[in-house]
Amino acid sequence: MSVLQACLGHLIEPAKTRKAGSTDYPLLSMTMAGGLVDPATKFKKRVASEDTSGYKVVKRGQLVVGFPIDEGVLSFQQLHDEAIVSPAYGIWEIRSGASVDPMYLEKFLKSPQAIAYYLGKLRSTTARRRSLERGSFLALPVPLPPLGEQKRIAGILDQAAELCRLRTRALDKLNTLGQAIFHEMFGDPVDNPKGFPRKKLLEIVEIIGGSQPAKKHFLYDDGPGRVRFVQTRDFRTDAYKTYVPEDLAKRPFSEDDVIIGRYGPPVFQIFRGLAGTYNVALMKAQPIGEITKDFVFHLLQEPKLHGYVVANSERTAGQSGVNLDLLKDYPVYAPPIELQTDFSQRLTEVDTVTRNSRRQSLEAQTLFASLQHRAFRGEL
Repeated sequence: MSVLQACLGHLIEPAKTRKAGSTDYPLLSMTMAGGLVDPATKFKKRVASEDTSGYKVVKRGQLVVGFPIDEGVLSFQQLHDEAIVSPAYGIWEIRSGASVDPMYLEKFLKSPQAIAYYLGKLRSTTARRRSLERGSFLALPVPLPPLGEQKRIAGILDQAAELCRLRTRALDKLNTLGQAIFHEMFGDPVDNPKGFPRKKLLEIVEIIGGSQPAKKHFLYDDGPGRVRFVQTRDFRTDAYKTYVPEDLAKRPFSEDDVIIGRYGPPVFQIFRGLAGTYNVALMKAQPIGEITKDFVFHLLQEPKLHGYVVANSERTAGQSGVNLDLLKDYPVYAPPIELQTDFSQRLTEVDTVTRNSRRQSLEAQTLFASLQHRAFRGEL
């Protein structure tokens, strides 16, 4: 079914600029996933300079456009009658008489079709600072079915987006469950409420530093006789894989090994899930005696231990790093191996549920993307 189109410039126009001055307005921050949010709720603090007199006032129902626009950083302000946003943001309002539903328009402006349009029009060489000329922005063709149909489409997409949010929240909760089970079974390592045998960390864990081959030996594709060379960033992204010859892989580790990020920020990150050989910015926490890797992984993330190590990090070569002497002497406990084994079995059950939840989350995201494509082609 063909759908009428209108240029965005026929639907919106720049709002009259008003500055906050000395008036105290609610402050809003822009996020990619959630649009405009109260920073005190989202970030647990007010994210802004102390002087907000130059911030822009935005009324309820006005469109705020941030950057990078190709990540859909824009939102209609629906939280307050009036609020303030960064002076770097653009503020628009729907033209008088324009037959467009704000929620429908926002969803289209964040859709894959609109994002593809922005990407084709962006300029500048700096990825995070690429800009879209006003003329190009306003020339964006917007599919414009009847107003009732727009509201129906916006409602369907709202329901699909809410399903994605619910799946994500469930997955986030599951990701914290392992640590909660650890705390319930073993208690805080400092207080040791269950009276387990007292130890220093160095008595139950060996800390093994990494190895750093010369860059001339780095390889950037996999192949026979090559081992993945893992750096801190590799636990966050697969975008930049590096390999080294087998004879230079001095610090082998497997996916279930516990790896510590030695330097920061943030300092003292605890990783798992990759295999290969690791560099000098990482260390392996190798259990000693009747201590399991699962126990060590969660022990190192206990709030008091983690906070102590971070608070007492040392400066080396201009960056913060783990103070190994303090870490090794930290007082911990050694629960019976039977209890640790039971803990690992519980983690296996949690992992099964987490994998299912992750699959459901991916399915919800795929459904939402499909609905977005169909909605703005007149197929929904």
